Amino acid sequence: MLCNSSFAIGTLPLSPNQGEYLLTPYTEYLEDPSNHLDLHDLLSPQSSQLWQSNTESSETINFGYTSSTYWIRFNVTNPNNTHDERYLEIAYAVLDHINLYLLVDDAAPEKIALGDKLPFHSRPLDHRNFIVPIKWQPNQTVSFYLQIKTSSSMQVPLTLWKTKSFIEGTQRELLGLGIYYGTMFVMVLYNLFVFLSVRESNYLYYVCFVASSALFLASLNGISFQYLWPNATSWNDQAIIVFLLGILLFGSLFTRDFLQLKVTKPHLEKFTNLLCILALACIILTAFLPYSTMIIISIALSIAAICAAIAAGTMRWAEGDSSAKYYTVAWFSLMIGGIILAFNKLNLLPRNFITENATQIGSALEVILLSFALADRLNVEKKKRFEAQANSLELEKVARVAQSEALTQERNARQAQDKALEHEREAREAQASALGIQRRANETLERRVKERTNELEQVNKKLENLSLTDGLTGIRNRRYLNKALSSEFSRAHREKEPLGVLLIDIDHFKNFNDEYGHLIGDDCLRQVASTIRQQTHRDNDVVARYGGEEFCFLLPNTDREGSLHIAEQVRKSVESIYFVVDDKPVCITISIGVVSMTPLADAEPEGLLEMADTALYKAKDNGRNQVIYFDGTEDTVDDSTNDETNDVKADKND
Repeated sequence: MLCNSSFAIGTLPLSPNQGEYLLTPYTEYLEDPSNHLDLHDLLSPQSSQLWQSNTESSETINFGYTSSTYWIRFNVTNPNNTHDERYLEIAYAVLDHINLYLLVDDAAPEKIALGDKLPFHSRPLDHRNFIVPIKWQPNQTVSFYLQIKTSSSMQVPLTLWKTKSFIEGTQRELLGLGIYYGTMFVMVLYNLFVFLSVRESNYLYYVCFVASSALFLASLNGISFQYLWPNATSWNDQAIIVFLLGILLFGSLFTRDFLQLKVTKPHLEKFTNLLCILALACIILTAFLPYSTMIIISIALSIAAICAAIAAGTMRWAEGDSSAKYYTVAWFSLMIGGIILAFNKLNLLPRNFITENATQIGSALEVILLSFALADRLNVEKKKRFEAQANSLELEKVARVAQSEALTQERNARQAQDKALEHEREAREAQASALGIQRRANETLERRVKERTNELEQVNKKLENLSLTDGLTGIRNRRYLNKALSSEFSRAHREKEPLGVLLIDIDHFKNFNDEYGHLIGDDCLRQVASTIRQQTHRDNDVVARYGGEEFCFLLPNTDREGSLHIAEQVRKSVESIYFVVDDKPVCITISIGVVSMTPLADAEPEGLLEMADTALYKAKDNGRNQVIYFDGTEDTVDDSTNDETNDVKADKND
């Protein structure tokens, strides 16, 4: 059978040193408009002329929206004399049906069924994309055949990963997704509280719009299917359309009320209402019409809605509405991102990092700018109230002039005097009423401005603290450490004071994790972090998680003896931790690299970390559970625990 599966394009040879392969250049594809071909048909010699080499220069195979079944094939060989294992990733989470066939030598083909029409738990690996572990014997070639049928856009990004590279790439993706969804969550929560406080519809529509945007992109990226509805295979496709239409619906309602279209642009207000009706109708139709039809209709309506929103915002901006400028730029950002995504799904643009993430970038900018627009609207209202106060004062001036004229007439006739006095009394009552209204309005405005300012400051403080704190251990993170090191390094250089750095590593932590599991390992990290933090005795001492099982201790204005003394205290404190696993005490020890110096003019903060790291390597080479001081030379360090001097050789795999 393998002789039937070989084909004209080159075979990808695996290299032990390469962690990632983009498979698109090695593939051939075949379109099956009849949707009736099977693997046996494709392995016959007569089918060899039907295959086409892939000439795309992009990172993925993209055929847009199609009703045909597509077959994709490629060969991967292990030319080495060792076993190899890789992860095959199909990085498009909304493909409906995928059948992967693996052909090895004369063995029967192995079939693996994938796709978002299957429950999430049926996947070989729990991941938002489709991940399949593949193993090669020494000098073995595996032929891959992919059969794909989907109502979504036919995009097939194929990547072959080594385990380490796959984990690192996934972590980078999760960081970006966390920043995006964290921003969206904060905006939803903050503006929901504002809505509950002021009861203005703009804030409610804004909250629903932001929530729909986040859920739409979460559904498109496979995150919702993984965590929210892993068994709702039919709803998974509909959710993309429903939340896209939710963006259209709530965005149109926000546009109508925020720009006051009923008063300023009645014709655009009617068009916006029509878009809302169409969005609701399409949401209902998603239960009856196929995904491929509804997604094109939804994209077309969304583009029309964005264009209308930008047109309305531009006209209001030109008419002098200052908050409309933020609104217009916000929708323009979303329009650019949405158009790029739509053209990508329609196979008018290649699939790459920019085209796949344009909507997330655009929506994040839009959410922030719309928040600015709401704040600007509040400032405009405040300005109008101050103008009302000025008009009231002007009316008071006119009343005083009228009073003066009445007094002049009093000298001429008693009747005119009485009438003038009556007018004066009425004018004073009107003035007092106006001043009372003005005072109450000013008090209300000042209270609301103060409340919203305090709320925003609290949210900003929480966000800043979260961004500088390690989520696992509760101590400062690497970002805070970099800032603190740079600041203390500059201060130490300026004031000619020594700066001490302790780089701490938990001994044999990898073995600890392997033996007791990551949950116990996390408890160990928290216990060690808490113990180290207890050794801080000054406000400017800094304890931070450096990465993994490593910690860093900054000691401003601390010389060599002081740094070594504190390092030894830390080592002894950790060694004395009573840590129990399964009712048995477990000994925890650490190795510490120490350096203390007064920075020179041409020195860099990172140099201190490198010196401490060098000393740490020596501590580990010397047997661990000790403190080593870097004495300023390249080849030797000072062992404060054993008073020995040896060559430094790093090995931080444990």
